[in-house]
Parts: sequence; C-alpha cells; structure tokens
Amino acid sequence: MGLRMRVVIPPIFTAKADYRPIPEHRGYYDNRTYYRSMLRLTMDSRSHIAPLILFSLTAVIYLLFPTRVYYWDGIVFAQAIEDASRLSPALVHPNHLIYNFAGYIFYKLLRALGADIRALTALQILNSLLSALCAGVLFSILSSMLRSFYLSICLALLFAFSATWWKFSTDANAYIPSVLFLLISFYLVLPGKKPRPLLTAFTFFLSMAFHQLAVLMFPVLALGVYLQDVTLTRQALNAVYFCVAAAVLIFAAYAGLFYLATGTFDVARLMRWTVSYSPDADTKFNLWSSLQYSLRGQIRLFFGGRINSLRGLVNPPIVVLLLCLVAAILFFIFNLVQNLRPSKLRLATRQKTVLLLSLLWTGVYVSFLFFWLPQNTFYRLFYLPALIILLGLALASIRNTRALAAFVIAVALANFLFLIYPSSHVEKYPPLAFALQMNDEWPAGTAIYYGAENSDEDLVRYFNPGTRWQLLRSSTIESGAWLETTAIDQLRSTPEGARWLDTHTHKERELSDSAYRIRFVQVY
Repeated sequence: MGLRMRVVIPPIFTAKADYRPIPEHRGYYDNRTYYRSMLRLTMDSRSHIAPLILFSLTAVIYLLFPTRVYYWDGIVFAQAIEDASRLSPALVHPNHLIYNFAGYIFYKLLRALGADIRALTALQILNSLLSALCAGVLFSILSSMLRSFYLSICLALLFAFSATWWKFSTDANAYIPSVLFLLISFYLVLPGKKPRPLLTAFTFFLSMAFHQLAVLMFPVLALGVYLQDVTLTRQALNAVYFCVAAAVLIFAAYAGLFYLATGTFDVARLMRWTVSYSPDADTKFNLWSSLQYSLRGQIRLFFGGRINSLRGLVNPPIVVLLLCLVAAILFFIFNLVQNLRPSKLRLATRQKTVLLLSLLWTGVYVSFLFFWLPQNTFYRLFYLPALIILLGLALASIRNTRALAAFVIAVALANFLFLIYPSSHVEKYPPLAFALQMNDEWPAGTAIYYGAENSDEDLVRYFNPGTRWQLLRSSTIESGAWLETTAIDQLRSTPEGARWLDTHTHKERELSDSAYRIRFVQVY
C-alpha cells in the first residue's frame, strides 16, 4: 500500500498569496501599536541608565559649586576629624553616631590618594556624591510608582536642585547620608517588592546612625513592611522581624559606642547622652511662631536666596542664565494656562499604598517639627522626598504636564543664581573672609583665649590652623596673646577685668554688623 504525500505550498510562493496579517499578529504589524511597543522598550532601557546619568549630572554640578557659607556643625565635624590621630571614641557624637567615623575614613582615603585637602573639603565631596545617589534612588522610586520616565526625571531633578537640599548637598553635614539610607529603606518597602524586613532594618539603622532624627521614619517603614505581604500571618511576622532587628541594632550601637566614649554602662547616663542636644538650641514653644516657621520652612525647602546676592558677581554667563530664567518662567505660565487640564485622580492599588506611606512620612515629621525647633528648615530635608512623591501622585492626574519641565528649570536656575552661585564665593560670607584675613595677622603658634565655645570661634579657629586656642580659666594670660569675643565679654563682666583690658589692649580686629559680631584684641 503506497504512501501518499500531500505537499502544502506556503502562500508566499503562490500568486494568490494573502499578505493580510492573521489576528494573532495583527498588533505587531499595526503601525501604531508597533511604535508604542518600541517606545515602551526604549523607555525601559532608558530607565536603567537614567539613574546613572542623573547621578553624574547632579554630582558634577554639586562639585563645581561647593558652598563657602558653611553650616556650623560641619566645621566642628571637620575639626574633630583633623584632631583625631586614628579612629577613636573621640569621634563619637550621640546625635550622629557614625558620621565622623565615615568622614574620617573618606578623608584619610583621599589623602592617601594624594589629594592635598582638608577634612571640610573631603566632607563636602562626600556629601555631593551621596546626594547625587539620593537623586538616583528617588528616581527609581518614582519610576516604579508612576511608570512615567518624564515625570520621574522631572521630579528627581526638582528634588536635587531644590534650595535647601542643594545647599546642604555642597556642605558638610550628617543629613545627606541619613536621608540616603531612608530613601533606600523606603525603596525596599515599596508594594510589589519582595519583603526584606532584616535588610530594611539594617538600612534604617544606618540612617539613624548617621542622624538621630531618622528615628521618626520607624512607623512608616514598619507599616510598609507589613503591607508588602498578602497573608496576614506573614505580614505580622515581617513587621515583628523589622521592629526587633532595628531595635536591637540601634540599642547595641548606642550602648557600645557610649561605653567606648565614657567607659561605663550607666543606663541613666546613656539615656541622657542619647537625647542630648546643643545648648544653643532654642526649644521654647510658641504656637504662632511655630506656625509661621512651619509655613516658611515648606517654601524654603524649594526656593532660596536673594536677588541682591548677585551684586558684584554679574558677568555674561550669568546674564545668559538670567534670560533663560525669564524664558522658563514665561513658558511655564503659558503652558500652565493653556495645557494643564486635571482629570479625576485615579490611583492603582500599589499607588494608594505609596500614597498612604508618603502621607504618614510627611505627617510624622511635620507634626514633630511643629513643636521641636520649627525654625530649622534643614531638619525638613528628612521628609522632602515624601513631598516629591506626593507631588508625583498628584501630577498623575494631569493630562498635559509640559509645564512641569519649565517649572523645574525655573526653580533650578533661580536657586543657582540667587543662592548657590553667590554662596560659592568667599566674599559673600563675611565671617569666612574675616577668618582668612586673620591668617596674615597671626603667625604660627599665636595663642588665642576664648570664654565659651561658639560657631564663630570654631570657624576662625578652623581656618587658622597654626594658632593655639585655650579656654580662659584664670587671669594669667600670655603676653602677646589674643582674646576672642567671649573672653573679652567674660573679662568685661567685672570692673577689675574691664580696667585690665583698658590698660592692656594692644591691637583690635573686629567684624561687627547687624548679623555678625566677631572681635579679637591683642594684649600685652
């Protein structure tokens, strides 16, 4: 019995071939769908390199314009690092346990690589790099939540170049590394991600070890870990794992470093040491003042500087940037009026979870800072990322957001022209200019007496490293020594001291105006 073979000729080889796409492939061959698919693939590929580009861009800009209007804590940190001959308990501070250790290691690393810089500059470089990392992590959070490359990149840039964040990113302080690990912790608890309660506890601990104020993020992260799993049992276990691990890490670190610094495990002293704060901090509460400071703080987070700070610094590039600023503002207003059409806010389930966590994040910090030092705008950096995330969720309901890019450009240019660029010049910070001038007045080994530690004394001392600073404890003063403002005030508080000063003053150098009072006199 013979076999019959049936040959099927593909239609492509026949004259009557049907080239219309079959239903299964129709979406591929449809031009509109095809180009949308390609655009989506392009967006996904860009999302992988966008954090790297964002990091590089912001890091370069930060490093090009380091501030010269220094935050007073940064001077103290830098002095402690330079005074330390090795990693030692002298670097421990209760409000930011490991910041000086990290700064010391980075400073010594740069010195070992041949960089002839001081600790203050090393801390500024470190913060610039860590801040650029913050922008990249925030972009990843926004991209995961909004599914929009445009919105994510605009909001990440708004964060990076907002006034207070930008200023502190180019300075020496513990806020930037602390917020970095808060952002990493928040990224780990985003809905849809695999729960990692122990890793989240560790990153949260690092954040708090850099700055104590990160502790307020604890309930937000605990809730985030709890909401990540679908089963009630696993939810509770994950939350317990996170809480216990974070508490153990924090307590062990504080107790261990307290013992190294003091040589004791006294619980009462440990508690007082843990909650201690600067004696200069004005903690008095006034309802009306707190309200004013809170509202002012929200504005200063995003906008800063003064127009008159450009006086004496205008040049052709600055004029071009001013024109660009005007153009960006006009373009923003035009598009805001013409194109922004809000629609009903509709959020996916995972976006609703992020909304809940961001509201809790903002609410906890705003409430605390309403009662505790509301005048310190830089404390509000801890919830600035939450405000950016909330803004992103709000913009998700806008049909046309072309005005957002113009707004971000306008904010960045305004903050650069009226805050960052002037702050990068020594002459715009009189105490620093005065401190540098005293280098010509004080030869190496000059003795200077002070009555009490203060930020002005710290600044002048740091920028005159060859001098010897001593606390005024008795009436015995070296001939040819200098007295700092607080020592002068201490002596003039008694009639005998005032008479002695009047007859023993040799030279006087002073910076005195409505904002500063720095005075030195030489005695013989």
